[in-house]
Amino acid sequence: MVNRKNDLPELNGLSIDSMTISQDGELRVSFDLPIEQTTYRFQKELQAVRSFDVYEHPRLQELSKQLFQAVRDELETNDPDLEEVDCDDCATSSCCRKYNVLTTNYDLERLRTGLSLGKEEFYSKYVTEAVDWCDDYKYQLVCDDDDEGEEKCVFLKHDPSVGIMRCSVYEIRPQICRDFDMKTCTDFVSVDDVEVIEND
Repeated sequence: MVNRKNDLPELNGLSIDSMTISQDGELRVSFDLPIEQTTYRFQKELQAVRSFDVYEHPRLQELSKQLFQAVRDELETNDPDLEEVDCDDCATSSCCRKYNVLTTNYDLERLRTGLSLGKEEFYSKYVTEAVDWCDDYKYQLVCDDDDEGEEKCVFLKHDPSVGIMRCSVYEIRPQICRDFDMKTCTDFVSVDDVEVIEND
């Protein structure tokens, strides 16, 4: 009788190399494929990448939420390796382009009141359902395009007084923007490092 299990080649274990989870729920995994061991001393490596939509995998969604909460707990204090930034000195406003601006009800009411708009008009112009796999937020601010067709927060506008894009609601901006300023900004590019060309 043949032992089929013993006839199988010895495999290196499947090893996960890295994982990323995007804000829209894409879980991207890079891993080493299990392949036949060719020598006693060295392992041959073959790597693959697979993506999952956490919205379609309840177990992955729940585990992602737990990981997100654990990481968020660590982020509640300022990173001593990051200097506090001043958005007035930022040349690119990358944070207003790369991320969804997720909002609380308090954020939306502060914005609506500050813009002196009725609730129906404000929500129809500036608010949409949140893309948030961790279910912390129900709404986010809508996006539009800049002059070059790049997607951005609807409140990021060209400021003629400085010649570059600036938040047009900075004093009443959502809390997530305020926290980003202080704790997590790695997108800062100083205006001193960029040549600003003024349009006539």
